[in-house]
Amino acid sequence: MQGLASPAVAGGERRLGITTPLGLSAEQRAQTSARIPALVPAPAAAPGSLPADGPLSAAALRAQQALTLVVATTADAPAPPPAAALRLLAPDGQRLSVTHRGSDRQVVGFDQDRQAIVGTRLHLLLEAPLPAGVRHRLVLPGDAAAIPIVWQPDRVTGSIQASQVGYAPQADKRAFAGNWLGSAGPLPVAARRFEVVAEASGRVALTGMAETVAQHDPWSGNRVLALDFSELREPGRYRIRMDGLGVSDSFRIAPDVYAPLYRSLFRVFFHHRNGMAIAARYADPGHARPEGGVPAALEGVLHPAVKASKLGCGSAGCGRRRVTGGWFDAGDYGQYVPNAAPVWFYIGAALDLAPGRFGDGDLGIPESGNGVPDVLDELDWGMRWLLGMQDPDGGVHFRIASRRWDESLPHRITAPRLIGARTTHATASFAAAAAIHARLMQPHAPERARAALAAAEAAWDFIEAHPQWPAEGERYRNPKGMHAGEYSDASAHDNRLWAAAELLRTTGKDRYRRAYADLADDVGVDPTNPVAYDKQAMAAFWAYLMAHDEPADAAPSAGDGEDQADPALIKQARDAVLESGRWRARMAAAHPFDAPVHHHIGFVGWGSFALSTRATLPLLQAYALSGEPSLLDWAWRSPTPQLGGNPQALCYITGFGARSPRYPLSKLAQYDAAAEPLAGIPVLGPHWHVPKVSPQMRSINAAYAPPSEPSERKPESDAGYRAAYPALRRFTDSDYLPHMSEPTVVDYAQVGVAYGLLKRPGLGAEIRARFGERDRP
Repeated sequence: MQGLASPAVAGGERRLGITTPLGLSAEQRAQTSARIPALVPAPAAAPGSLPADGPLSAAALRAQQALTLVVATTADAPAPPPAAALRLLAPDGQRLSVTHRGSDRQVVGFDQDRQAIVGTRLHLLLEAPLPAGVRHRLVLPGDAAAIPIVWQPDRVTGSIQASQVGYAPQADKRAFAGNWLGSAGPLPVAARRFEVVAEASGRVALTGMAETVAQHDPWSGNRVLALDFSELREPGRYRIRMDGLGVSDSFRIAPDVYAPLYRSLFRVFFHHRNGMAIAARYADPGHARPEGGVPAALEGVLHPAVKASKLGCGSAGCGRRRVTGGWFDAGDYGQYVPNAAPVWFYIGAALDLAPGRFGDGDLGIPESGNGVPDVLDELDWGMRWLLGMQDPDGGVHFRIASRRWDESLPHRITAPRLIGARTTHATASFAAAAAIHARLMQPHAPERARAALAAAEAAWDFIEAHPQWPAEGERYRNPKGMHAGEYSDASAHDNRLWAAAELLRTTGKDRYRRAYADLADDVGVDPTNPVAYDKQAMAAFWAYLMAHDEPADAAPSAGDGEDQADPALIKQARDAVLESGRWRARMAAAHPFDAPVHHHIGFVGWGSFALSTRATLPLLQAYALSGEPSLLDWAWRSPTPQLGGNPQALCYITGFGARSPRYPLSKLAQYDAAAEPLAGIPVLGPHWHVPKVSPQMRSINAAYAPPSEPSERKPESDAGYRAAYPALRRFTDSDYLPHMSEPTVVDYAQVGVAYGLLKRPGLGAEIRARFGERDRP
């Protein structure tokens, strides 16, 4: 978990990310817009004029009769001229009539002094469409040169939003049309007919009619039209074309369309390994770390506060420990047990559903070719570190991290890393992960499996022999002077329930069955939450179901008695897993962009929208239990919001699509020599309201126009959000903003297993073959 400090930008670089200036790539800007000088007023400039030099600005057509000019200035610069000061002239010099003028504003980047660069967009809605191919001129106030404006029907405008990676042939396929003109409201869209055309030949492969989803969508500001082209199954590369809106980004229809995403997502784990050299032979180009991770001599020292904590230093004493392996958790180099443990759940559950989709050699890592699925090799690297966080008496320290946020590559760290307190949350989460690891590794490495299981049972013994700490209802807080992620959680009941369930599934022992039964009534059930460091009940429910109803080809657990499943507990677990998938399907079906998210707009944040594939696994788990085809259908549709079918027309995974983030919050990305970030990082995307805990975050909220907040503090309906800056446009590509740009290992795992499961057709048949025909409630 990253803090708020980030390095100053060297060389006077302005860090303008992909959200600047018009959501277009550099190539697309060259095609559709002109760079113009703007907008830091010179001393002699007249009020409202455009001076001769300053940050980048651009102009582009968002539709055949809608023009947008972006003016990028520092926050304290005078306001740019109003839209009324702009004139669009025909070739004969006649001024074109404008029916509506609008504007909007947001932070689009930061300068070398960490000051916000604010992008003001000025919008002109013309009375009549521009004729194709005819050169017009946008005349600006002052002495700035006029900008040539030409409508070209075959250019990307950002007003048709499709997945920029693509779609599986058999899956439902949807894209969206529409845009937002700031204070002028939604872009009017007259066309209803759309065409899907082959990119190379221009052949029309399918013609369809758009469906109006929302006249004025409060999530995006758009009038939203849905474009369904599910009937098109022929593999190829395509674009979508609509009269007056130009074309979409290109995309593939292919059986293996998601396979590269799976590979890159899981290779993020490899690139974030600690304790080994990331050799160029295995690394993505430009992302090798031959010097390795944190120096071994600094791994690690118990923080002085551990001795006085409730559970103490442990049987190994309060001295130095040798800790190695694992992965850097997120943007920083800390490693946190409660947040890493769910990685084992996600990979284990995916293997429950379709193990044949995760093979040896998939990821191109050093262990590839050893006969073990690469995802298990990656887990085994993580387990090296987890085992090092456990004391001989079974207690587990919850983190190892530097005292302050590191500002260098990991091998240049000079201060010892500090091992944190032992907590019940960490010990229970560790027990669950180690029990999963034992089960998964048993067929491949029995000795390592036995070691992991012994560690898991020792952790459970520790939990039973010691009081819970922090106590139920209390949260861990950092000692004074310690700046690292707390991952605080007010309850350990769900962690303990998960540990009991996984140990029951792996061992079959009655002690864990009894422990699960004793804990189950004390755990709150919220099937809408993904499994995370502070929400582990859904992992427990899945494990409990699998302990009593393993897939057909799974190895049976070693137990000490016959199956004694409690029907009430089975029902509780089954109902929760089913509702987890069905709720996501309901949310997606009712959302204007098919996003499986909570329908309260104020909840947008921490990846709830951009990481739409968080829903894939819960949908497929519910499908495995019920056989309901709609759940499988929604799983196949879940990637589209993440990959470009969104109001910003962005792909929220680095290195993929036509436009993806360039500044994820990652110390590795900040300090390596690569020009672009590592491919496969799933950034968190739009966030409704970032906390005001740094100057950069305060600038984000202050810049929004229309206003940051709805007119009503807690709107009772969507209408209250329509006057505010739209939630799904509140993403700024910057590594100063952890809420938007800093995923963790749990996010890598959730998204990675989604694309692993979806990497080829036939998923439904594979799941049915393992789970058989289930009774439908």
